[in-house]
Amino acid sequence: MPVNTTLADFSNGLLLSTLILYALAMLCYASDFAFARHRVIAGTGEADAGAAAPEAAAMPELVTAGAGSGSAPASGASQAGAASLAIGGRQGSAGAGTAAVAGAAGLTSHGGPSDNAPASRWPSGFWLRLAFGLTCTGVVLHVLAILTRGLAEHRVPWGNMYEFIGAFTCMAVLVLIAASVWYRAYYMGLFVLLPVVLALGIDLTWIYTPAGALVPALQSYWIAIHVTAMIVAIGLFIFGAVVTTLYLLTDRSQRRLAAGLPSWSAGIWRHLPVPSILDRLSYRSVLFGFPVWTFGVMAGAIWADHAWGRYWGWDPKETWSFITWVVYAMFLHARATAGWRGRRAAWIHLAGFACLMFNVIGVNLWITGLHSYAGMS
Repeated sequence: MPVNTTLADFSNGLLLSTLILYALAMLCYASDFAFARHRVIAGTGEADAGAAAPEAAAMPELVTAGAGSGSAPASGASQAGAASLAIGGRQGSAGAGTAAVAGAAGLTSHGGPSDNAPASRWPSGFWLRLAFGLTCTGVVLHVLAILTRGLAEHRVPWGNMYEFIGAFTCMAVLVLIAASVWYRAYYMGLFVLLPVVLALGIDLTWIYTPAGALVPALQSYWIAIHVTAMIVAIGLFIFGAVVTTLYLLTDRSQRRLAAGLPSWSAGIWRHLPVPSILDRLSYRSVLFGFPVWTFGVMAGAIWADHAWGRYWGWDPKETWSFITWVVYAMFLHARATAGWRGRRAAWIHLAGFACLMFNVIGVNLWITGLHSYAGMS
């Protein structure tokens, strides 16, 4: 069937509108960081810590985890350092235990309750509510852009690099919204939208591919199974990599403060929870994404047998998909191994994400193989 060029142009307009909304949401998240009053449960004695504990216990399992999954400094010195950071330069009369409870509960200005108000999953504060509203509106337009692209082409809308980037960036924002609501991780909005906006900007300018039919090798129902699984996994991995980067930066800042050294970024990281919470949030994203990636690789092998008569042929895309799988498996193993949790496991995580990005971008654009379907000349 011929391509509906009018609907395809409408899809392009929706994607451009999505990019603008995400950029505006980024500015609002940054304004919340800059102007919102930092609200943390921080008292002057053990009575306040006792009042904070029930609210911390009411949160999802992730934010009540404490330092069980973090590095050694995060469990002691880092949480003590968080006492000075969490109050944002106030008089340091609050004990480290109180600040640690507040940090473990994720009770910040980014979606946290004011003073002793009941915990809420929804954002508070003008800038944060506006940012989250723009993000949700943007993702609705993003989904519509993908759907209209598929309707214009009469096929699944991820048959080339342009469509694939649009799909997995949409998944990354959906993960951000889910984590924001479920774990009250609204503080992640600025940092997750930054790579999404950059990717969509490149996608709409340098990688743009006009709407068209699938190449013959992709004309199979397996594209809806294999590529969809990869899109879901990549969205989860993007979110996890951003959280891991923040974990390493906040952990370094708090270790410097605990050692009496200056930290130029302390004013930024005081808006985030203690590193152990970031570490566990990152772990959760990979824990969900890794089985999906595994399924995607297996579905790709079955599709390869249907298309080329063999399950595995060490094509560059197949090779780097396997390397990515191995490195992420190493991360999960390290994360469960004493002595490798925390920073060591985090670096393995980022190594896996680097392999993933080379597989998604480098192999598609620079290496010729059976999976060279980027659609770019």
